[in-house]
Amino acid sequence: MKSCDRLIVFLLLSCSPVKLSAQSTPNCFLNDFEPKTAAIPAFEPADKPSTIPTVTVTIANDTLGQVSKYVFGNAVAVWVGTNVNNPTLVSHLQQLAPSIIRFPGGSWSDIYFWNGNPGDLPANLYSWGGGTSWTLSGFYPQIGSWYSLTVDQYYNLRQQIGAQGLITINYAYARYGTSAHPVNQAAHYAADWVRYDKGRTKFWEIGNEDGGPWEAGWRIDPATNHDGQPDTISGALYGQHFKIFADSMKAAAAEVGATIYIGAQINSFDGTNDWNIVNHTWNAGVFSEVGDAADFYLEHNYFGDSYTYLKQQVDDTRLAIDNNMTFMRGDIAAKGAPSKPIALTEWNCGGPDSIYTSTINGMEAVVSYCEMIKNNYGMSCRWLLASQAKDGMFYYQLPTDPGVPLWNPRPDFYYISYLQRFTGDHTVGTTVTTSPTYSDMLAYATRFASGELGVVVVNKNKTDKVVKLEMGTIGVGDRFYVYSLTGANVDKYGKSQTVVVNGVGPTSVPWGPGPQDLDSVKAWGYPIGSQISFASPAYSVQYVMIESGSNVVSVGKEKQPVIADRFALHQNYPNPFNPSTTFSFSLPSKSFVTVKVFDLVGREVATIVNEEMEAGNHSKQWVAEGLSSGVYFYRLQAGRYVDTKKLIVLK
Repeated sequence: MKSCDRLIVFLLLSCSPVKLSAQSTPNCFLNDFEPKTAAIPAFEPADKPSTIPTVTVTIANDTLGQVSKYVFGNAVAVWVGTNVNNPTLVSHLQQLAPSIIRFPGGSWSDIYFWNGNPGDLPANLYSWGGGTSWTLSGFYPQIGSWYSLTVDQYYNLRQQIGAQGLITINYAYARYGTSAHPVNQAAHYAADWVRYDKGRTKFWEIGNEDGGPWEAGWRIDPATNHDGQPDTISGALYGQHFKIFADSMKAAAAEVGATIYIGAQINSFDGTNDWNIVNHTWNAGVFSEVGDAADFYLEHNYFGDSYTYLKQQVDDTRLAIDNNMTFMRGDIAAKGAPSKPIALTEWNCGGPDSIYTSTINGMEAVVSYCEMIKNNYGMSCRWLLASQAKDGMFYYQLPTDPGVPLWNPRPDFYYISYLQRFTGDHTVGTTVTTSPTYSDMLAYATRFASGELGVVVVNKNKTDKVVKLEMGTIGVGDRFYVYSLTGANVDKYGKSQTVVVNGVGPTSVPWGPGPQDLDSVKAWGYPIGSQISFASPAYSVQYVMIESGSNVVSVGKEKQPVIADRFALHQNYPNPFNPSTTFSFSLPSKSFVTVKVFDLVGREVATIVNEEMEAGNHSKQWVAEGLSSGVYFYRLQAGRYVDTKKLIVLK
């Protein structure tokens, strides 16, 4: 469920150490990392555009970090109301291949009882009407057996499509349960699910957005509580309960020979002066009680709620993901909490209803995934798989609309399907330059273990462009392949209800080519020759696969200056390192810049940059002489812009 206009984060537990560039802490989502082999698509020969390129994407000749396969996740809700294990939807999901499915569904999780009514539930619960408005009204718990999507059918769906799971446990039961020991009772109820699961599900989170007043259990009736809990939740109280849940569930997992990773919630925004008083001390309370038991932070976000234009939606998404990551890392450091990897377990597009079912949603999904990969997210679960509402990837409505087949995919299906095919297993740096200068082109790159390079280009501008890829010294093969996704009859907002893939649109029904026909849509195959260039129509996405090889594309004599479109401090590379690393940052304008390194208690240990610098992308190498192994922080200050990141020295 959407968490109003606030973001919520969760923590996952008990992971084994795996190295990830830009994140050196343990990462459960990379325990089963697998090198990825590219699938060269069937193609039809095509001619490169004769127009001089106005956009250049420079590809870096190094990798920045591993790509977690759990980034491409989704969610299913028990209240969809009909069996999702039908051949039509399963066939679409097998083609989409989501890596993880969340269950049973958002705020519903805090009133959901997977194995029947436990018998100690109150007759009434507080419901929030906004502000200080509260009503004590009838409680209607949701019992798993009432729904056609039962727990067993959830497992069956995952088995059919080969997906891992994330299960959200009912934490609020620990608050509103009427037994003498409601916390222990709720923890034991959760542990019974772990036993029944028998190791089928790796990832679990305790509760959903429980610091928000829209959630059951945020406020309880003290008259029906028998262990002295306060009427309003706090971060410290949740943290105390979290440990009880974790102990019970871990013990249950050990009984069945399973390893599970458990999640606890923190905020991903500064709640100090928030309208919700619980947020004022939520993080401090959770950190003080949970301590080093947690291994993951997970957040929720819905992007671009108030925007109608494609560019606004996409820019809001990029900014939100960057800001979330910056805040969380900074808040963890400021409060002395352990630094952990991060996941985004509930997210989708915002804006008017028509955007949800349009190409804008698809393009924003591409940018969201790419930004998460670039920022080293470990997992994401996009809301929602199927729904009669606007936010379902697959159409579901009863009675069925005669003009739209049940489970027909909406535009985001097409954009995400191709993105997964063209995403490798390691991220690669990119720089976009344009002539004339503007900031409406985005590019992301990943490398496959088999040697191919996948590049995604997003044109959020209303004009057509020609893009050139500058490969530097990267060896390439003889061809590159392109799928170009555009809309038909795009309106002034950059929106269309129809997806066109390499010129192929819907045959009979919305919203794109028949899903069963996608494999028959051929890529455009171009000879590389002396230049990799292709068209990028207005409001479009290009997925590019470049063959591996030993050929080096010639570099033109004149290169355009690199002009950054925003301030940015990038993760140092390599990290961890010994003895040297490189700091990179971007300046959209001439600025006086300082880059300094600090130890854990805030003492300055090195000054890397202290000078006025021109606009552009900059990098500085640093040798950590005289420093012992450990965690340090480096800070960029350019005018009013300040950002801080963590580095690790290993000797």
